[in-house]
Amino acid sequence: MRPPPEADFVQAGKLSMGQLAQAHRDRLETGRQVLDIIVERGWVTAEEVAELRAAHGIEAPAVVQAVPEPVQTATESPPESEAPPQAAANTASYKIAIRLTNGDLITAGETEGAAKAAALGHAVVADVTQENDEWPFFAGRFINPETIISVDLLPAGSAD
Repeated sequence: MRPPPEADFVQAGKLSMGQLAQAHRDRLETGRQVLDIIVERGWVTAEEVAELRAAHGIEAPAVVQAVPEPVQTATESPPESEAPPQAAANTASYKIAIRLTNGDLITAGETEGAAKAAALGHAVVADVTQENDEWPFFAGRFINPETIISVDLLPAGSAD
């Protein structure tokens, strides 16, 4: 699996792991793309992102204009439809857990949807792989990075 394009900025020293982790957290909160967030925060220039997108064959996102919702009159009844099973699967809850050598699982976060869980997992990995000799802090405790085995994405109702 190829690393995300923004990893090129980290390798080039233009973006820190902490900044990348913050951009992923912002992405989870806003739904915006990481590349747009790092430009908005001033960490890299729009030109650098344009060059990166071109190098990776990524098209710039189209500007989406809001489409007004149709107005429902009092005589119309709302459509009765259920979400398709696939949509329900996409909104499953996930727990992001840090697995330690002693078998402990430390919950680092929870979110809805597989894509958000994967993004949050990437942000947690970025937090635990800091290169500033500081131990990461999750769930009320500092964790020795040498004791971390993995960052797991688990269904929220699963047993640890």
